[in-house]
Amino acid sequence: MRLALDQNFPIPLINAIGDYLPPNVELAHLKSIDRRMPELDDRPLIIALRQIGWDGLITNNYKMLDVPGEVAAIVKTKLTVVAVEGLGHDPLRAVGALLLELPGIPRRIRPRHANVFRLAYRQRPPTDAWEYFKAAAARHHRDPDELWREIGVTEKELETPILQ
Repeated sequence: MRLALDQNFPIPLINAIGDYLPPNVELAHLKSIDRRMPELDDRPLIIALRQIGWDGLITNNYKMLDVPGEVAAIVKTKLTVVAVEGLGHDPLRAVGALLLELPGIPRRIRPRHANVFRLAYRQRPPTDAWEYFKAAAARHHRDPDELWREIGVTEKELETPILQ
């Protein structure tokens, strides 16, 4: 599966992960496919990718999915589009979102269909570790406060050097 990356994906970062990509997936930046491609609007870009034998486009321009003319090009070409939502100004997060999905995409493709994967990852607030401790205590049928008194880290343990 050959997927073109739009200009928002940093080349050095993509090159650094190249050895870890699934063996049946090839990624290339639009500019390396053809230097004129980054200048194209989405509809002609989608058509051009199909004309030269590429299977899909990975883009941070998820808003293209709201434009009927661009979606019509996706439907007609049966290209696979991976649209990463809301991470265009944070290339590290965008690449991370892509890496979470990329290994499973080839086997989830529906042949002879236009496949769209819209990735919408949000930053999550942290969870207090005490909530995990309470859940672990409950799995062991224990009261968390009682279990803490039994196995909790003491001040003495915290102050005693481990690495000497």
